[in-house]
Amino acid sequence: MRQWFCFSCVVVLAALLSGSAAGKEPTGSEEFELINLYDHMAGPATGKATADWGYSAFIRYRGHTILFDGGTSPVILERNAKALGVDLTEVDIVVLSHSHGDHTGGINHLVAVNPDVAIYVPSDWGFVADVDADPELRKGHRWIVDEYHPLQETTEIAEGVHLIHTTSPHTGSFWKYPPYEENPKLFELKELSLALATKNGNVVLVVGCSHSEVGEIVKATRKALNTDIALVTGGFHLLPYDREYVADLARELRDNLGVIRVGATHCTGDEAVKVFEEIFGDKALWAGLGARFNFPL
Repeated sequence: MRQWFCFSCVVVLAALLSGSAAGKEPTGSEEFELINLYDHMAGPATGKATADWGYSAFIRYRGHTILFDGGTSPVILERNAKALGVDLTEVDIVVLSHSHGDHTGGINHLVAVNPDVAIYVPSDWGFVADVDADPELRKGHRWIVDEYHPLQETTEIAEGVHLIHTTSPHTGSFWKYPPYEENPKLFELKELSLALATKNGNVVLVVGCSHSEVGEIVKATRKALNTDIALVTGGFHLLPYDREYVADLARELRDNLGVIRVGATHCTGDEAVKVFEEIFGDKALWAGLGARFNFPL
């Protein structure tokens, strides 16, 4: 079934997002493509790519090429890009969802081969903030690029490209979450998610680790853009939670928060992915390493 989900998304999502006939080829500025470059979840589309813990998505959208997160290892990011036919020198926008190493480690390779990218990060202690106020801070940063943008709020960085800013109420550690700890240490981890507008009025939402909680990220997206979510994909960070909690969350996304399809992977956890498949049925897309979503917008 997972293989069917992965390859059928080309046809199903084309109709869902554009209202156009299934099978229409994306052309010019209408093209959308998302490729999962970095993940521990291997499957039918993985090919010769190396499975590893972390997340990175390569995205083509309306004339822009976006790398959302960079995985853990520069070596594996480079290897997977080659294995999956991706040219990282095409990237013009990098979005780092949060400061954890399994989402930022591979960026060293990207910057080495493509130093002219614009990098967007949440304005968080894990990144160098206030670079505009004090350019000297750039010198201590691991990524030396001309365009480095710490964001403190939800921002549209290009036409149809919105970065949704949220804050985690928890530590960001895998096991320091309710219900396993009643009073987790407050940490206020800042986080960015990527919302891409479609021409029929909804968005594709790409999340990194959902430390802010995936339901809260969806709510923030709906509040900012007043739209339903055609697809939310990425890490939902549900490893610490029991099956009942995950099922309730999945139903909340489907029934009350306007989420039409899900592609859960990375830190969602294998069991939680299965719960989303049960709740969303054929609207749950396999989204692991090598998965590709292609459709006209």
